[in-house]
Amino acid sequence: MSRHKAIVQVERIDGVTKAWFEWICEKGELLKGLVVEVSFDTDPNSLHFRQSVIDAIVDTAKANPKEDATVVVSRLRIVPPR
Repeated sequence: MSRHKAIVQVERIDGVTKAWFEWICEKGELLKGLVVEVSFDTDPNSLHFRQSVIDAIVDTAKANPKEDATVVVSRLRIVPPR
C-alpha cells in the first residue's frame, strides 16, 4: 500500500502524530477528507495549544496543488490525541 503525498507532507510537521484519509458522504456525494492527529490539546484556550502547528497543517494542505495530488482532499480535520 502506497502512502499518499498529502499524508506524507503533514506527517513531517512537528506536533503531528498521525494522518489518514476518510470518506465523507455529503449531499449524496462521496468526498475524501484528510484527518490529522496532533500531540497537543486543540482547545485554543489551553496552555498546550499550538497555533503555529495548526497553521502549518492548513498551509501544507492548501499548498498541495490538485493537479499534482494523487488524491484530491475536500475536507480537513485536525483532532487531538485519542
